[in-house]
Amino acid sequence: MTFVFGVPSSSATTKVITSVKITGSIQTALPIGREALKRLGGKEKEVASAKDGESDFPEHLIVIPEGVTPQNLKNFTLYDMLGFAGELGAAADADVIKRAYHKAVLKYHPDKAQYKTADGKEDRTVFLKIQEAFTVLSSETKRRAYDSQLPFDESIPTEDRIQKGLAKGPQKFFKIFAPVFQRNARFAQQKPVPDLGDMDTPLPQVYKFYEYWVKFESWRDFTGVGAEYKPDDAGSREEKRYMQKENERLAKKLKTKEMQRLIELVALAEKYDPRVVADKLRRKEKKESEKNAKENSAKRIAEEDAAAKAWSEAADAAASEGLTKADKEKLKKAISKCRNILRKLLRFTATLGHGSGEYGILTEAEVELLCANANMEDLNVINEALGGEAASKDSALVQVGGFEVTRAKLEACRAKSGEAGEDEQIAKDAKKREAEDKLKAKKVAGAVEEKTWTDAETEALKIALGRYPAGQATRWENIRNYVNVKTNPAVSFTPEEILRAAWNVSK
Repeated sequence: MTFVFGVPSSSATTKVITSVKITGSIQTALPIGREALKRLGGKEKEVASAKDGESDFPEHLIVIPEGVTPQNLKNFTLYDMLGFAGELGAAADADVIKRAYHKAVLKYHPDKAQYKTADGKEDRTVFLKIQEAFTVLSSETKRRAYDSQLPFDESIPTEDRIQKGLAKGPQKFFKIFAPVFQRNARFAQQKPVPDLGDMDTPLPQVYKFYEYWVKFESWRDFTGVGAEYKPDDAGSREEKRYMQKENERLAKKLKTKEMQRLIELVALAEKYDPRVVADKLRRKEKKESEKNAKENSAKRIAEEDAAAKAWSEAADAAASEGLTKADKEKLKKAISKCRNILRKLLRFTATLGHGSGEYGILTEAEVELLCANANMEDLNVINEALGGEAASKDSALVQVGGFEVTRAKLEACRAKSGEAGEDEQIAKDAKKREAEDKLKAKKVAGAVEEKTWTDAETEALKIALGRYPAGQATRWENIRNYVNVKTNPAVSFTPEEILRAAWNVSK
């Protein structure tokens, strides 16, 4: 510890003697104090004054009470004895209490304030209570135990008072609740205690305030409060143990009641806090807005799906030209007849010595490719170019000029066959994507928003619409597979999305 001579001044620094060195013999009398030490070789250095480390506690508010006597001593608390009026003592730390104690001692020391008992002996009870105040309030454990026994305003604002206050403006909320929270903050285990703030306090800070109080830990101790039994008066060990347990049970009950009171206070404040109320209203409006947007979007999508489905069905109907099942069966037989005529005509080309293939100008594989991929119209064009049905019965009528038409149609079918092979690979890749999409769906929960199509995806859709014309049973499955494989979106397009987009493209 460093001792500073004299009373610390209000200056920024104080000179302190830090070391002493005796040189030579002392032959004359020396002055005392600082001058004496300096002459003995003491060195000085400047250190920060005690003022820099002093508490910011408003010590001018510490007023030692007047007129305390042994007769009215019971009317004063330990805080009163040291000059802490009202809630002032809750903010006093050990250093402040020590300074207050010195003030009280100067005022009520037995040498200055002399009291006598009825029999004329010296009465030191006032001074002893001041000493008790210092001893108890300087110890955190003893102070908390004492504070817990003091009368405390446990009231919380009523809803009627709050509503009447808020009717005059939101600022009334803070005037009502700030003193209540400050009053209860004295029992806080965890410090610093956050401030209630005002209308300009940021929302995150507001919610942190309530989070703190929801988890509030109080050191208030109810041991002995309203105790029915006095263990020290017990006649046996068993009776004393019983009394202690009963007192502990009552203390626990009071502690539970205390926490319920605080929970009610926090809930009430949060319910009427104008900042929280406004934030909840904003969130509610945002939620309703998002809900309405989703409902409108779902309604629009449903309408577009219905329109797209009708458009698709109309396109299929137009492609089949309203053919019945019997008509389709007739068409199937007609195509089979055209293929048979084509095979006969091509065999005649072999008989007539045109070409080296099994079918003269074509090989057997080329004929099968042509029959598998050429439609009714193509078959009729080839047959007519080679001489028609009559030529299939008389080789003399076979037209050599039809050979080029046949080869041209073969090349077209070859290209079509290549697309068929590619379609087969696309279908395999699409199945693989579907398996991957299922795994993604397990990891990502929640509704998926409607996709926005890119230019590349839209272009791929247009190509697929031309590649797979209306009337095919698997048309939309093929279109979906083509778009998903060619554009590789993060999540595959659904059949509904494909059909809806195709309808929008067609408009």
